[in-house]
Amino acid sequence: MATSKSDDTNQVIPQDVERIRDIIFGPQMRNYEQQFQTLQRDIERLQQTVDDLNEQLAEQHSSHNKAQQTLRREMRQADDGLRDELRQATQALTHDKVDRLSLADSFIELGNQLKTGGTLGNLLQTLTEVTEKK
Repeated sequence: MATSKSDDTNQVIPQDVERIRDIIFGPQMRNYEQQFQTLQRDIERLQQTVDDLNEQLAEQHSSHNKAQQTLRREMRQADDGLRDELRQATQALTHDKVDRLSLADSFIELGNQLKTGGTLGNLLQTLTEVTEKK
């Protein structure tokens, strides 16, 4: 019978200890639990905010890359257009320039006209004839 009383005492002691612990630490533990839940909600909210910001950053990065590619393509097209214009201008100058021999003949004719005392009308007519022959 001593053992059964001892068993009853052992069972009562843990229940009493739990009750005493709840009386002493109960409000404090509930306060800690509320603070922990509040902190957990705050962390979840902050994590969601960080995830949203990361998504926005990824979208901005993507749009900046697209804009950069568009600008590069436009610059390349503008560069190609300028190079084509420069080639055409160079070809036009090469094609349209006065031939050295024609220019020499014109100067000789001009010299002859000055030497013989020709008029401006005769000079222009002679230069036109020389140019048409070539």
